[in-house]
Amino acid sequence: MVLNYSLMKDLTIFEFKSQIVKALANPLRLAICEYLLEIDKPKCVNHIAKHFDQNQSTISKHLSTLQREGVVEIEKEANYARYYIQNKYAVKCFIDAVNGLLKCKTQKHSEILNSIKN
Repeated sequence: MVLNYSLMKDLTIFEFKSQIVKALANPLRLAICEYLLEIDKPKCVNHIAKHFDQNQSTISKHLSTLQREGVVEIEKEANYARYYIQNKYAVKCFIDAVNGLLKCKTQKHSEILNSIKN
């Protein structure tokens, strides 16, 4: 992703980081990333749309957001464009971290519910 100098000057490093996190914060985009990691091979928009029972334009918009933030890339071959995770290790670490936080949150809620039942 190439940014012009004036834009870079106005944004802090934390704003750049938050843009990536925001791209991954959408439930469908996060699910798309997990799916692309799971299948471990580039997939076209139609395939992804069919998997999530969504229309192609919806998936295309989400993939565009992920591409803009450097999360996914496009592999072009003839008339086909297939999407894949640009940095599998980084995205997997992010998802693992979120899953770990979710597990802790779930455990705390479970403990609270158990204390109410007693």
